[in-house]
Amino acid sequence: MYEELKLKEFNKRLAQQHMSEKQVLCQKDKAKDSFHIVYVMSSVAVSGGVKIIFEHVNRLTRLGIKVTIVTHFEKPHWYPIDATYIQVPFTIELAKGIPNCDVIVATYWDHIQSCIDTGIAPVVYFEQGDFHLFDYESMNDTLKVFIKRQYELPTFIYTVSKNAAKLINRNYGRNVSVIHNAIDESIFYDGSSSFKSEKPYMLMVGAESASFKGIREIIEAYQAIQPEYDISLFWITPEEPSNDMRNKVTKAFVQPSQSTIADLYRGARLYVSASHYESFSLPPLEAMSCGCPVVTTENDGVLEYAIDRENVLLCRIRDPIDLTSKIKKVLDDDELVDLLITNGLSTAKQFKWHVTIDEIYDYYKKVASFEVKRQHTEEDWNIGISEDAFINPSDYIKFLKLINITKASVIKIPVVYEIDSSIKIARWEVVAYHKNIQNHVEDICYSPVQSDNNQILINHKGYRPFIEREFEEALKDFTSLYDETRDPQLQAVYFRWMLLCLYRLQRRFEAKKKLRKHSFQDKYFSEIYFLNKLLEKKNSNETNTWNMSILGDAVSYPEYIYQINKLSV
Repeated sequence: MYEELKLKEFNKRLAQQHMSEKQVLCQKDKAKDSFHIVYVMSSVAVSGGVKIIFEHVNRLTRLGIKVTIVTHFEKPHWYPIDATYIQVPFTIELAKGIPNCDVIVATYWDHIQSCIDTGIAPVVYFEQGDFHLFDYESMNDTLKVFIKRQYELPTFIYTVSKNAAKLINRNYGRNVSVIHNAIDESIFYDGSSSFKSEKPYMLMVGAESASFKGIREIIEAYQAIQPEYDISLFWITPEEPSNDMRNKVTKAFVQPSQSTIADLYRGARLYVSASHYESFSLPPLEAMSCGCPVVTTENDGVLEYAIDRENVLLCRIRDPIDLTSKIKKVLDDDELVDLLITNGLSTAKQFKWHVTIDEIYDYYKKVASFEVKRQHTEEDWNIGISEDAFINPSDYIKFLKLINITKASVIKIPVVYEIDSSIKIARWEVVAYHKNIQNHVEDICYSPVQSDNNQILINHKGYRPFIEREFEEALKDFTSLYDETRDPQLQAVYFRWMLLCLYRLQRRFEAKKKLRKHSFQDKYFSEIYFLNKLLEKKNSNETNTWNMSILGDAVSYPEYIYQINKLSV
C-alpha cells in the first residue's frame, strides 16, 4: 500500500507542474534570534540518507532550535528522534501538514513545489543524491523535465559533496552550497568494544534491492577468496534478504542498532563497499572512525575523502575481479592494514558533527532572515473564521500565509463538530472568499478549527436524529441520502453513518452483513477499516489497524471522523 499511495501522490504532483512558480522571497524587516525549521520527509525507512536527516534534527534540537518532522509515516523506532513529529494522513498532500514555521526543508525533489505552494516559509532543498543525479541519462524525458523544474523553484539548495554539486550543475543548471555529512564520534570510535566472532570476518552494508550498492559483486568476490582464506562475510542490511542471498553470507544483521553497527566495524578484518555511485558515502567513513581498514570502489562520492593506498584501497566499479584482488591485499599485508587504519582514523576526524551542524545552523539562519513575498493582503478576502477558533493557535498564521499567496478564490478548512462523547467529525467548509478573484478554484488549509455551534448540524438531514439519539430515524435519513447521491465520496460518508446507526441500535450482525456486501472503489477510505474493526471487535484482524495507522483520517473526503486513530473501539 505504501508504494501505491506514494505513486498516487506523485502523479498528482506531476499533473500540477504546469502551475508551478519560483518562490519569491523578500528580506524580513527584523530577523529573529530563534526560528522554527520543518523537515518534510518522503520516507523514514532505514537508510543512510534518512539517518543523516535525523542527525540534523536531533543536533539542531540540542542547540535549542525548534525542529519538526512532517511525514506520512508513523514515528520509526530504529533511530531516536528528539524533535516534534507530525504524521500527515496519506490521503492529503504531505505539504499540507506543514505547521507555521520559518524554514521548510524539502528532503526530496518530488515535494519541492507543494512545499512552496503552502506560502508558509522559504523552502530549502537538501539534496543527498539518487538516480536523478547518477543515472540521469537513463531517465525518461517526462521525469527529466519535472525534476529540472523542481530544481528551478527554490532559492536555496545545498548538498553533501562537491561531486553532487557538480552533477546538479551539469544536469539541472543550479549552483548549490556544499555542507559535508559527518559521523557520530560518540558511537563510531576506535575502542575495545567489538563484535566477537569465532573467526575473522569481512563486513558489507546495503540493501539487496539497492542494486547500485554492489552487494552481489561483494558476494562474488567473497566466493572467489574462500578457497584460500578462512574468513566469514557479515552483512548489515535495512531489509530482510531473500533466502538465496542470505545463504551466500555467513550472517545477516537486519536493522541493527547504531551501537551494534559500530561494534561490527571494530571487530571486522576489513570493510568492503562496492557502490556504483554515492553522493557522500558514510559507511566507509564510519568504518575508518572505528579503526577498520576499507576497500571501496572509486565512486565519486567516496573520493570526497578517500585516497588510494593511503586511507583506503580503491577498486574499479562493477569489477569483482579487481575487488577480489584488493581484498586479498588487505588480508595479506599487515603493514598496509596499519597504514590504512592510521590514516583512516585521521581522515574520519575531519568530519565531525559539531563542525557540520554549525554550518547547517548558519545556513538556516540566513534562510530564516527571508519571508515569502505576499501576492494578496488580508483585506482582499472575506474571512469567516476567527483566530481563536483554530485548534492549534499557530495555524491561524499558517492560514493567513496561504491566503497571501494562493491562486484560488475560495479557501476551505476542516471544521470539527462533537457529535457525542465518543466521536467527532470534521467537515470541509468554506471560510474565505477572495473579493476580486472569481476563478472558482478552491484551495484547502489543513488546519482544523473547532465549531462554536454544534447546533449547525441539526439543520442537516440525518444529523439531528443521530445527535438526539433517534437512530432509527437517522438510519432512514442517511439511507435516503445514500440512494439519492451519485458522488462516491458522499456515498462513503453516508454509508459510514448508516453503519454507525446500526451499531448504536445494537444491530451489529446486520451492520457486518451490509459492510461485507458493500464495496468501495477507493480502498484508501480509512473509515471502512475503522468500521470493520468496530463491528468485529475481538475478531478484528491486524490489517484493519495497520491500514488505519497508515491512512489516518479520511481527510480527502468532504466529511471525516476526526482523529480516527485515537478512537477506542
